[in-house]
Amino acid sequence: MKRIWSRCKEELHAPMLVQWKTLKAKLRGYYQYYGVRDNYKALEAVYERTEKAWRYWLSRRSQRKVVLFDFLREKFPLPKPQLVHSI
Repeated sequence: MKRIWSRCKEELHAPMLVQWKTLKAKLRGYYQYYGVRDNYKALEAVYERTEKAWRYWLSRRSQRKVVLFDFLREKFPLPKPQLVHSI
């Protein structure tokens, strides 16, 4: 989760599309690696922390200090946690 936080910080000034594609790829890879049956709550926690980090760093970029994150969540949806392996 620290890597996601630092990745959002590094890409603070990158365009939204680039940030979204990077976060989407990171989450999909994480779900594919850790997506076993008993690990779903941990996957949800990673998803929520990723949204929180992205919202925080986008707010740092705005001068209004408020980002309409619900609108961004609809336009740039992050992949929801899913179980990939059924061990």
